[in-house]
Amino acid sequence: MHVIDIIVLIATLAVVVLVGYLSSKKTKDAKEFLTAGRSLNKLQAGFSLAATDFGGSGLVAAIGYCYLMGLGGMWWDLAAAPAFIYVGLFLARKLNRLEGGTVPEYLGQRYCPAAKYISAAMHICTDIASLSAQFTISSAMLEQVAGVDHTAALLISLVLTVLLTSGGLRAVVNTDATLFLVIVSSVVICVPVALHASGGLANMAGALPEGFLSPGSIGFVEPLSWFFMCTLGYATSQGYVKRMSSAKDEGTATFAAFFTAGFYLVISICLGLIGVAAAYLMPGVEDTNTVFPKLLMEYFPKGLLGLSVAGVFAATISTGTSKLHATTILLISDLIKPLSKDKLNGKAELILSRVVVCILPFASLLLSVYSTNIIRVLYTAGLFYSTAVFAPMFVGMYSKRPTAAGGVAAILGTTAFALALEYLLSGLIPVLGKIPSNLMGVVFGAAILFAASAIDRKKHLQNI
Repeated sequence: MHVIDIIVLIATLAVVVLVGYLSSKKTKDAKEFLTAGRSLNKLQAGFSLAATDFGGSGLVAAIGYCYLMGLGGMWWDLAAAPAFIYVGLFLARKLNRLEGGTVPEYLGQRYCPAAKYISAAMHICTDIASLSAQFTISSAMLEQVAGVDHTAALLISLVLTVLLTSGGLRAVVNTDATLFLVIVSSVVICVPVALHASGGLANMAGALPEGFLSPGSIGFVEPLSWFFMCTLGYATSQGYVKRMSSAKDEGTATFAAFFTAGFYLVISICLGLIGVAAAYLMPGVEDTNTVFPKLLMEYFPKGLLGLSVAGVFAATISTGTSKLHATTILLISDLIKPLSKDKLNGKAELILSRVVVCILPFASLLLSVYSTNIIRVLYTAGLFYSTAVFAPMFVGMYSKRPTAAGGVAAILGTTAFALALEYLLSGLIPVLGKIPSNLMGVVFGAAILFAASAIDRKKHLQNI
């Protein structure tokens, strides 16, 4: 990187750290650290929700997938738009007035403590995997573009994420808003540079494989499975739920969901164009996670390279801080406090929260060393948690029929079924591979929920 690019990168990150520091000064107790006083306005909620979801996988992995599969790869991001529209129409208002601070806590209140503890543990594992993907991407960018040692790059990513998360939810939200502006600016600049270097779409069409520039280049099943993955994740994952539950009112929560849907409609097309341009300009790249860094190094002018690298960091850090903050809430609120014999006061809980923020990322750091296929890691993580709790959560909001036994059976049974379907049954029975495993998991979970609840109610009546 040229000295100008280094200055741009450092200056951008310095502004973000300053915003986080100033925001953290308002965090005086655990309640402020965890919920920001349920006071997020539309700007904070909208920018933060968009930046929370659009992580390194949404930027670097999406470009790499479009490089490999064609313009249809943009569905990795585009599938988020209808998912957020669904959340805005049907769930945002309910999530804003959700009883309890977390989804596992709600499940515990609606069903039983076991549902709370099981879902919290599953959620924590899922977020650790997601955080590892962000570390993988940000370190790859530093390694490829700036020549930083891989281990050092991972540590830099970890330190920045911990630093910005330690200020609490308000600091995370405000830095997310700042990072969102960096992300959008960097992507908007990248599109014309990449298209100019490749000679435009008409020029690429004659050189790339037939259908490569078609939005349907990857078929129908995979985008459908991503849509369900997004919908399940947005409805159940703590990072998204916390943005909507911490909004100052229901209208603000709904606005945040619709704003993020609009963002994805635009950003997915931009990244698709960058990916196919890279396929034309740099054929033969084996590691698709390095496509965007290589494109930046070879075709971007001085200054713009630094801003684009900052954009990747912005995407990974914004998601990383949100995942780390959400995991901290889950660990403390749903596991440590309920299972602890000694009651924590506000100051002790704040100190514990910051200690957890400093320790948790090392599990993700270890996992990032072994995670190569980022999209696969995130999809599997979704099967492990969001698919399992969606039916008990959604049905529980509208019906009193499901029982505690039904809720626990649905969570555990859906997890086992979805993972077995994805990694075992779809290979043995090819037709099952054509149906999204997360969709089948939700249907299976709903069936178990009602069946186990019916059996439980019958036993209860017999014992009366």
